[in-house]
Amino acid sequence: MRNRFFSGFTPNTIPVLIFALFMISACSKDEVEDGSYRVKFKANGTPVEFNSQLTLTASFGQSGNQYVAVFTGYDAESNISIQVHDGKAIEEKNYSGYILSGSAFVGALIAYKDKAGTVYTQGVPGNASITVSEITATEVRGTFSGTLKATGKDDVIITEGEFFVKRLN
Repeated sequence: MRNRFFSGFTPNTIPVLIFALFMISACSKDEVEDGSYRVKFKANGTPVEFNSQLTLTASFGQSGNQYVAVFTGYDAESNISIQVHDGKAIEEKNYSGYILSGSAFVGALIAYKDKAGTVYTQGVPGNASITVSEITATEVRGTFSGTLKATGKDDVIITEGEFFVKRLN
């Protein structure tokens, strides 16, 4: 039996979920004194890095058998939301594509808003790849890549992505 919350999910509702989870994950006020948290990647070969300790977070959620983890970084002009979805608890492994498997979405999603204000996402099922390499009680670490699209814009190819963020829950 599918959870009522996810019964109406379509690929068009994904951006709404990304925004909601991004806003939830941005509620941290703690800082790491050594400044080690970061999200960095190359967008079409251009380095992008988020290193403001207040904005680098990981949030985990569950509704029925749908599990989601969101890793974020942002500044005043741009942001990135890196998500993994599964029908079981999020674990240290590679997540790729994005499909409905049984009654749960499984895979990886990336959304990136550049400094010009354009929001890029991948198509569904997409080619995003996110590897969660370490999950502790306080931090999450991993890598990511993918090709992102925006209507009327050239694709953005994300390479050499890595995140090391504070775990909120």
